[in-house]
Amino acid sequence: MDQDLIEEAKKRMKWITYKGKEILIDDYRNLQGKDFPPLVNTILNLTLQTGKKDILLILDFRESYVNKETVEAFNAAANASKAMLKKTAVLGITGVKKVLLNVVNKVSKVDAKPFDSIEEAKEWLVGS
Repeated sequence: MDQDLIEEAKKRMKWITYKGKEILIDDYRNLQGKDFPPLVNTILNLTLQTGKKDILLILDFRESYVNKETVEAFNAAANASKAMLKKTAVLGITGVKKVLLNVVNKVSKVDAKPFDSIEEAKEWLVGS
């Protein structure tokens, strides 16, 4: 695996604790469609290596441009990680990205929920 890509992925993954619960934030801000697939796959592999279950996840797409390849990469990642995810919140979902999120949710059955702010997303994740 490309070491630069691994380092980039690690910089974009951040574990935080909010109200006593661990949340993983995957930061996909400021990316273009072609940049997503290799990064998504690398972040997925790093997440799988943690061996964690019931992960609370925030995906941040603010200021990003997604395309068909992005959706395909997230469908594959969602299917591969579905068993380890408890809840998924998504930031930066506006316009066409809402349609694409619906496609990913239908195909993967992850049922990610869009939010306008990170605070709303964190509250929903730690709620019952």
